[in-house]
Amino acid sequence: MDALQENKSTPSLPESSIVLIGLLFAIVGLTFRDSFGFTPLLAALGIGLVIAGTVYIAVEGPELVRLSLVFTSLVAVPLLSYGSVVRWIGALLIGVVIVGVVYTRISE
Repeated sequence: MDALQENKSTPSLPESSIVLIGLLFAIVGLTFRDSFGFTPLLAALGIGLVIAGTVYIAVEGPELVRLSLVFTSLVAVPLLSYGSVVRWIGALLIGVVIVGVVYTRISE
């Protein structure tokens, strides 16, 4: 009886729609230019949503593992735009995310 009375009042978007929204933001941000600098921010937000949604969909583990891999990927991707050691740290973190995703897919 408790299951029937349980009410979910918080709306949630499926992960695939978050990826699609991110793609839309990235396309609009990369296509159009403005003088205020809003479109680069929109493109960056879109790329971040695509990466976060894709990693979240790919991981089949507990919620804590999923969120930590999403956070790690969001931190690692901007590091790739820097030079020398910082770029290698970003690449290493991307490798950690890929290994984590593959491990959770295999272990299930």
